[in-house]
Amino acid sequence: MNLIFFKKCILFLIVFSGNLFCLQPEIKGIDSFKPKNILMVGNSFIYFNNGMHNPLEALVKKDLELKKNFKIRKITISGASLSWHEIKSYVSNPNIGSFTFDNENNLINLSVEPFDVLIMHDCSRCPINKKSDFHRIIKKHSNDLKEIGIEPVLMMTWPFKDEPKMIEALSNEYIKAANENKILVIPVGLAFAKANEKFSKINLYTSDNRHPSKAGTYLGACVIFSALYKKSPENNPYHFGLEPEIAKNLQKLAWEVTEKFYK
Repeated sequence: MNLIFFKKCILFLIVFSGNLFCLQPEIKGIDSFKPKNILMVGNSFIYFNNGMHNPLEALVKKDLELKKNFKIRKITISGASLSWHEIKSYVSNPNIGSFTFDNENNLINLSVEPFDVLIMHDCSRCPINKKSDFHRIIKKHSNDLKEIGIEPVLMMTWPFKDEPKMIEALSNEYIKAANENKILVIPVGLAFAKANEKFSKINLYTSDNRHPSKAGTYLGACVIFSALYKKSPENNPYHFGLEPEIAKNLQKLAWEVTEKFYK
C-alpha cells in the first residue's frame, strides 16, 4: 500500500467512522445531464411503502429547479437477485408507459420516451454471499445499458438492523462493482448506517429488521435525490407523511453522507 493511498484510506475511515473499508468511488456523479426518465429495478427493499420511487418523484417535483418533465417507474420481484431480472427487455419494451387512465377511467395513450437512467440493486446478501454472481450480473447489465445509451447506476443497500456490521462488506462490494464498471453508486446503505448511529430513535426498519419503514424509504429517496442532482433535499417541503422534525433530520443526514462520500 503506497503512502498516498494509505492517507486517503485513513481520511475515508475518519469521514465514515465505524465502517472499515478503504475503497472510494471513482465516479462522482452523472454531471452531463439531470435525469428526467428513471427506471428503478430491484426487489422488496424498494417496493415497501408503495415504493421508493414515489417519494423520490415527489422530492423532485417539489423542487422548483427540477420539477418539470420528470417520470420514474419501478420494476420489482420479491426476494429477487439482479440475475432474475431481464433488464434489457424492460428498457426495450415499447409498451412500458404507453398508456394510462384518467379519473373517469378513460384510456389515454402516451408517447413512450426512453429511460435515461436505470437504478438497480441486488438482493440483501448477494454482494456478500454470492460475490462472483453479483459482479458478473452488474457487469452484464451495465454493458447492456451502456450499449443503448442508458446510464446504469447502483443503489448500495443497507445492513440489517440486527447485523450492523454488514455495511462493511456491502459497501466494499458495491463500490468495487461501480468502479470496475465506471458507473455511479449511491450510498443509501451508508446513510442507513449513519442514521442508526446518530438518530437511534428513528426506526428505519419494519419489524423484520430488514425491510424499510416509511422513514427508511424516505431516507433512501433523499440519498438518491442528493446523489443524482448533487443538491441537498434540505428544506424540501415533501415529508412523505413523516413528522417534520424526523423528515428534516433525514434530509440533512442524506446530504451530509452523500456529499462526504463523493469527496
